[in-house]
Amino acid sequence: MRTAIEIILFWLALLAAMSTAGSAFEIRGLVAEVVDGATYRWGSQDFAGFYYDLDDDVGDERLRLSISGGAIEDSGAVYTTRAQEEMIEFSGWGSRWTIGFLGEAYFAGYCEGYLLDESDGKVLLRDERIARVLLDDDEERTIQRDVPLKLEDGYKLAVDEVDLEGEKVSLELLRDGVRMDSSVVEPSKANATLEDKTYIYKRPIGGEDVVFIAVHFKNAFSGNGDVLVTVDGVWQISEEAVSIKEGGVWGEMTIDDLDPDNMTFTMTNEDRKISFTSGRSKLLMGDIGIKTADQDDVDNAINATTGRPENPLRFCIYKEVEDPGTYEIRGHLGKVVDGSTWTWNSTSFSGFYYDMNEGLGDESLTLNVAGDLLMKDTGAVYVAWAQKDRMEFEEWGDLWTISFLGEAGFAGYADGLFRDESDDPNMLAEGQLVRVLIDDDRKETFDTDSPLGLEEGYKLSLESVDENGEKVSLALFKDGVQTDSAVIEPSRSGSTLKDQTYIYSRRVGGADDLVVIAVHFRSAFATGDDGFAEVDGIWQISDEAVSVEEVDSRDMTITMTNEKEIVLKPDDDLPLLEDIRIRTADQDVSGSINASAGLPENPLRFYVYKAVTIEP
Repeated sequence: MRTAIEIILFWLALLAAMSTAGSAFEIRGLVAEVVDGATYRWGSQDFAGFYYDLDDDVGDERLRLSISGGAIEDSGAVYTTRAQEEMIEFSGWGSRWTIGFLGEAYFAGYCEGYLLDESDGKVLLRDERIARVLLDDDEERTIQRDVPLKLEDGYKLAVDEVDLEGEKVSLELLRDGVRMDSSVVEPSKANATLEDKTYIYKRPIGGEDVVFIAVHFKNAFSGNGDVLVTVDGVWQISEEAVSIKEGGVWGEMTIDDLDPDNMTFTMTNEDRKISFTSGRSKLLMGDIGIKTADQDDVDNAINATTGRPENPLRFCIYKEVEDPGTYEIRGHLGKVVDGSTWTWNSTSFSGFYYDMNEGLGDESLTLNVAGDLLMKDTGAVYVAWAQKDRMEFEEWGDLWTISFLGEAGFAGYADGLFRDESDDPNMLAEGQLVRVLIDDDRKETFDTDSPLGLEEGYKLSLESVDENGEKVSLALFKDGVQTDSAVIEPSRSGSTLKDQTYIYSRRVGGADDLVVIAVHFRSAFATGDDGFAEVDGIWQISDEAVSVEEVDSRDMTITMTNEKEIVLKPDDDLPLLEDIRIRTADQDVSGSINASAGLPENPLRFYVYKAVTIEP
């Protein structure tokens, strides 16, 4: 996509002001509507709040909501999840059953291989339990005598001794400083087997021992007082297993079917009716909930042409994310198939901006695959459409708002007082955007001793109010320097909207005399030497505009395409639109074609995503 410096600066400015980094955020699913008789479905491949491993194509959580009479009746909400076989990262140990549950990966048992052979309990799911996967990697790392291998849940694996030949390694497993186990491995001896090279630690579940920790040793060395040991495989599951017994309750959902033969279980809202109320968030199960729009214009009257409600209540499922870390907000799964087209938009991709309350946000990204390429200029197409939005203080009129690269921007005044008072009201006509800083209709009182605080260093000072409360003298300061003064007459008989509104206009980028600050005064009065004013509308946009390219000010759109050819190959992470990227699977791609479908047997998987970080 285009990488003009103006766009980069604009995006950085937006992030600085509106970034979710450092705070909790929500991942939303496809926006739906409360329509009687409608059924909606979300799965791991299209809802980023569910677990999905792109590389191994593992993750099969599904949620179905059926709406009846404006509610989800008994058993109208159905959640199912299925365990799938997945190789352990250190492949010599074999495979395990992985099951997504409420957006997290859990261990449901061993499928085959060494760790299965070493465990008495084959499948945890049969014991109505699953366990969180804490560690699973095949990275090489070195352990020294005084630097133990750090594991999770307070565990450490320490090297106690290595014999002079480097064949026998004495180990101690500690938890919170307490010795839990000891063992000897022999990674460097001649013809060492997998068993010789692997340390395992078992714990009982349901009366049967299960491997909870495994560490594979590649080699060991001892000499001149130094002890060095290399490991290249670590596996650990949590000892705190999660009970999934039938009848178990998770929020509004109850486990009503457990099928260990098919490695599935199901939850429903058994005996719990879930109603839809405007402007409400309600957890459904775990951190996954249902959110409805705070929507004033709900209209369930049936349109004679479409047979659907005119303007039903909007809702979405969402997942709350609070723990520190970096998360991928991913879009639905795509596949590299010649001639295929994949599209993400504001209502389907949580990485784009969408105000569900107002139904605002109209960005789309379309990828057109040709062979294994996104061709120059046509392979990736991003479009943002401006939409009319009413200001919070509605008497001022409408503005053009545009969702751009996941954030809302101000594109101009559509109609009303501010359009009339601005020489150049359409910012897109100038090829520019600015941020909305304040849009508020709350009542607030200030006086001659306490100025009204605004953004970007601005303050509006009430200098004086005449004894009749009709004339209000005001001064505007930025960073302590006066930039404007005015007299308004909010309480005068017959005063107009303009009389009641303080307006500050200035040049912003290429736009002359653009309204930047406005304050609506509801009333004013004087008591002795003191003046008081009540305001019920405040508006402010940034006085710093940033240029954007490929603008159509008549259609009020911004369009960008890829300036270079983009190759889609396995195990890649490609920049596309600032922090919106493409991730491809680390998979073996089959070139064979399915004879009946005429499509590749195993095409390369990919998704677009946006990274969000929560700081500790």
